[in-house]
Amino acid sequence: MTLGRLFPFFLLALLLLGWGIWEATGLTGKDEYLLGLRIPLEMMQRDAWWVPFIDGAPRLKKPPLLYWLGRLSYEGFGPSLVAARGITVAFALLLLGCTAWLGKRLGGSLGTGLLAAGVLLGMSGMASESRRLMLDVPVAALSISAFCLYLGWLDRRRPVLLLGAAVLISGALLTKGPIALVACGGGLLALWFTRPESRSALVRHWETHALALAAALALPLYWYLHVRQHYGAQLAAAARDELEARQLMALSPDAAIGILTLALPWSFIAFHGLWQRRHRAETRFLGLWLLFTLLPFFFIRSFERYLIGSLPALALLAALALKAGTVPAWTRRLGSLVPALLATALALLLWRWQLGGWLPLAIVLSVFLILWWRRECTPRGLIASTALLWAVAWGLAFPCLGVNAVPTSLVDLARQRPVILFAGPQPALLPLLSGRAQRQTSQMDRLAATDLTPGTLLTLRAEDRPQLDRQLQALGRSARPVMAFQTLSSAGSGIRFARQGTTRADWQLAWNGRSPIPLMSTIQVLEMAP
Repeated sequence: MTLGRLFPFFLLALLLLGWGIWEATGLTGKDEYLLGLRIPLEMMQRDAWWVPFIDGAPRLKKPPLLYWLGRLSYEGFGPSLVAARGITVAFALLLLGCTAWLGKRLGGSLGTGLLAAGVLLGMSGMASESRRLMLDVPVAALSISAFCLYLGWLDRRRPVLLLGAAVLISGALLTKGPIALVACGGGLLALWFTRPESRSALVRHWETHALALAAALALPLYWYLHVRQHYGAQLAAAARDELEARQLMALSPDAAIGILTLALPWSFIAFHGLWQRRHRAETRFLGLWLLFTLLPFFFIRSFERYLIGSLPALALLAALALKAGTVPAWTRRLGSLVPALLATALALLLWRWQLGGWLPLAIVLSVFLILWWRRECTPRGLIASTALLWAVAWGLAFPCLGVNAVPTSLVDLARQRPVILFAGPQPALLPLLSGRAQRQTSQMDRLAATDLTPGTLLTLRAEDRPQLDRQLQALGRSARPVMAFQTLSSAGSGIRFARQGTTRADWQLAWNGRSPIPLMSTIQVLEMAP
């Protein structure tokens, strides 16, 4: 019976999260197309495993596990978006499984666990970040899996469970470094505050815990020491850059805003449940777990996606509230507003620009609004409509915009000739589509003469052309045009696709002209002259 209920849910989750990940015009972001997709390609070209490389230099700002998995997937299935993004989808399924297990443990039934997993499946952060080869979903899944195994060890005292937790923490550390400890560590702190016997178990079995800790740290520490020995200067520079980017001890409310956004449309249901059921033991545990996973991010500069590890606690709070039937209509309606506005804006753009995908999105959006704004609605209806809305929006409708579209002729050319992606980089997905890492730079003088041989292609946005011309002139070199095309192009964030410097007048022109052309970037393709 358990397998009969779990298999359909996870099969459906796989279909919803994986829908459209093969689309080159789908949701992406700079960390994916500049790093995540390219690093495994360069590792293959260099036949490097232990230390990731990008643009001819070791990539040391983040540990290597995701890039190891990327190369392994590319080697097994060939370089493709499915091979890359399928890794993140797999970790998302693991995170859903952990949430279901925790829900069953806290709520006393598998039904509560599946409710929690369904809520998590429909949270905006899971729906978007599970579609991109980036670090945040994998590290959250590994860290929370470790916490689940530790809870299992507390119940059964089987050494294999504690060893498994250590292996998973090791994997999390090898994915994103010390930040990997936040989700698992927050859970442990919440457990120690709410269950005194868990503290006594730590004291009574300190030798076992020490061995598990040593096992967890062994491989990450060995990798770090190896890199420090062989690439000490690069590692120190990467650490300085990372510390500067994070702005330690810079107090900011961004984490509070970010978690509300990341958990939509379930945010207000979860927080209302936290308040209404605050005297219950399981709610106190989940509230503390949420607090401890959020607290560090109030003191560093971070992105919303860093908070993925906080979402299971919110999903569990929402599930317990749904099970108890204590969800007022206003929490549903308020939470639905932003997702509905985003989906409406996307549907209107597709309709106005006479592109596909708007009608299915409009239908699913209508169902979503009807169910979320009714006086009464079943939890299954809320969960299904939300998960389907995100899947259709990101997997079907958004790719119809044609963001980052690349002509087939350019892909074929890039498979035959070396390419330098200048600034940008644009076209964002050209390296993966061509199956070659390509080279990216904003400073041509840092390239070796062998990188600038006649016939080498240069790709860039038209707005970056003056900068390139100045740099080539300083080098005494020149480039001649090969082709040019227009496309909407990613600008860092996944949903920012208009040309740099676009004004309100440009948007008005695109709307009135029923065409996205006024918002498009012109991508130029040049070749190095002799």
